[in-house]
Parts: sequence; C-alpha cells; structure tokens
Amino acid sequence: MKFENLKVKEINCVIKYTPKSKHFSVNNRTNHIIGIQLSGNSIHHFKDRDMNLPGSCIYFFNQKDAYTVDVLKLGTAFSVHFTTYEPIDTETFFIKITNTTEVIRMLDLLEKKFLSKHSELSLLSDFYNFCEYFNRIYQKTFSPKDKRMIAAQSYINTHFTESDCLTKAFENSGLSRRRFNDLFKNCFDITPNRYIINLKIDYAKNYCKPNTLIYHKPPRYAAFRIYIISASCLKKKQDKPPRNTENILINYFKILSLSSDFDDIPKG
Repeated sequence: MKFENLKVKEINCVIKYTPKSKHFSVNNRTNHIIGIQLSGNSIHHFKDRDMNLPGSCIYFFNQKDAYTVDVLKLGTAFSVHFTTYEPIDTETFFIKITNTTEVIRMLDLLEKKFLSKHSELSLLSDFYNFCEYFNRIYQKTFSPKDKRMIAAQSYINTHFTESDCLTKAFENSGLSRRRFNDLFKNCFDITPNRYIINLKIDYAKNYCKPNTLIYHKPPRYAAFRIYIISASCLKKKQDKPPRNTENILINYFKILSLSSDFDDIPKG
C-alpha cells in the first residue's frame, strides 16, 4: 500500500519531542511517524542511506525502517504516531519546506483534538487531511518532472545572461507563455523570472567580491552589466550588495584596459 492510499487503524499520540541523547537507535517500532522538525538538526543513518533532518523539514518514518541518529543540534519535533491496517510501501522521506505555517496549524489542531478525546471521526478526518497535504508535497517533490521544463531549466542555466533568454526558453518548449510559467513553477516551486533573477544575483555576487576580482577576468562587459541588473534585485531580497562594489568593478575594468566607457554608467 502506497502512502497516498493509507488506511489508518489508530492514532497513538500527537506529541512535541526533544531527544535526550545525542546518539540513539530506533528498531522494531510499532507505528509510523509523520510530522515536522521544528528546530535542530540531525543525521539519520539507515541501512542503505544517510539522511539529514534540519529544522523546517517535514518527514514520514515508515514503521519498517530501522535507523540510528546522530544529533548535530538539539531541537524539537512535532509529530503524529499512528498505525495502519496494511503495511505502507513508501519509504521514509524528509522534505525541506519554506512555509511551515499550515503544517504547524494542522498539527496544533490534531494535538488539541487528541488530548481532549474529541470525536474519533473528526480526529481521523483531520488526520487524513493532514496526510493528503503531505502527499501533495511528496508528489510534487518526487514525481518525475516534465521533460520540457528540464530542457528549459538547462537552457536558462546556460543563457541567463542573454536578454531574450526567457523568451527563447518558452518558445523552445512549444507552450504558451502562461502555460510555460505555470509548469515551470509547478516543477521547481519558483517562477522562471525569479529563477533567472536568482542566477544573476549569484553570478553578480561571485564576481563582485573585492577579494576575488584580481583573480578573475570576467567577460568584457557581462559581469558588470549583470551586476547593475542585479543591484535592484539584491535590494528587493533585502540583501545588500558588497560595499563600494560599483567603484571597485569600474576601476578593475579600467586597470585591465577593457573599456574606458564605464564613466557614464550610473551607480547601482
């Protein structure tokens, strides 16, 4: 039985838990666990793989999986322990999420109903909704991505410095602009425009570190141009560009005699 088809037999507990030891083993567990790591960080060693569980990470521990844990930083987990009528085939999974509000809200509700001995039907209904929410995240994370979007991402990664990069990416896909944007966001959880902005920011940051400029010879005009484009993006993300970067770059280009035309370029 896959996770998406689970049939709950009993909800055993809804708890917040902080480990008392920095190293422990889990074997022969009698229930499955689903929840979120609120804080802290740990490494879980399974038979065939090691998995990192940091804060803001949702998880599902399959009852059949044994593991040992090395706690790197103590923190708190919030989870539901439950049993099912049939074994679940889906392996243990961890997924890092950016917005934990909804997961915590649903767990708070489950905890309140469980502790108050609320109607079992109501409790199970809310728990199934919780599992369905997890399943949507799981499917989005692990389902095969659209090949057209993989190709588009690859093209963007190579051509993001070009002004018509996004236009060519969606033209190559054979999709409408709107459909392309929707599929890209569904695959990568970010709009294509924001994805390109992030690439430009990373590129600019790399070349705009004063202590690295003397070791790099950026393309004739691209590095400075991308920095200027990215300056406003950095501000939007509340991330200040390196101090005096504009002057450093202008002087650097002049020293290399790459151009004497940068005097007219406005500071970012």
